[in-house]
Amino acid sequence: MSYYRHLIALLFLGVLQACNNGPEAPTEENPLARVYDNYLYASALDGIGKGLSPKDSAQQAELYIDKWIMDQMLLGVAQKQLPNKEAQRINRLAESYKASLTIAYFEQELINRELDTLVTPVQLAQYYNANKEQYIAGESWLRCHFIRVPRKLEGVDKLRNWFKSDKKSDEEKVKQFCLSNESQMVFALEKDRWVKYKRVADRLPDNRLPSSYLEKGRVFDRSDSKYVYLCKVFEYKDKNEPAPLAEVQDEISRIILHQRRQLILDQVRKEARAKAKEGNVFERF
Repeated sequence: MSYYRHLIALLFLGVLQACNNGPEAPTEENPLARVYDNYLYASALDGIGKGLSPKDSAQQAELYIDKWIMDQMLLGVAQKQLPNKEAQRINRLAESYKASLTIAYFEQELINRELDTLVTPVQLAQYYNANKEQYIAGESWLRCHFIRVPRKLEGVDKLRNWFKSDKKSDEEKVKQFCLSNESQMVFALEKDRWVKYKRVADRLPDNRLPSSYLEKGRVFDRSDSKYVYLCKVFEYKDKNEPAPLAEVQDEISRIILHQRRQLILDQVRKEARAKAKEGNVFERF
């Protein structure tokens, strides 16, 4: 039997007990205060003054007790003055709120125990492929290497040659050069990372990367009076295409988890209704 089925059985048993049991026995705890027939017990002060000195903690407890007494006295006066119709309305609201809190607690405990929070790459890809049209947001994306380097920096000509090379050793030389001159350069050398086209274009002359350089492997190499600009595109997604999976996978993961959560809650409600119907717990008139 799954955990939520066990909870349903306990819930159903609780309904039957609630119908048969009388009021709970009074607590054996010594009261701290009384107003009318209402008592305040020490357990209600758990956590009051926590982390404070003994003197300050005792002061906080006294303030709490004084406030409780005043609230209870005002409540007694208010209840006597309250019209019967309003009293009934307030009781209905209180019962509804209590029921909502109880159900919310029950459901959250159920989710904490039953929900599988692992979303695999395969599951992400399956959802993405089935719902690609949802992720067309009018933004162009690309994977690229990008460098902006001062023209007069020593070794720039070597950097340009290494950047255009397809050799792995030259790619490493580019990375080392950039790291050695990090404070003077702007660069992005994460091949698998998607970035918005505009973010790259805004750092280039005329704030654009000509379309001919969006083809895989082509190297953009331009300079102005201050800088040399280098860009090599590995993959490009037009604004009319879905955003890359890597950029929306967190959102997809949340959607999948929400669907799983809803499935658990729908199932437990369905089983609760079936068991209640079998036990003749409810009727509709």
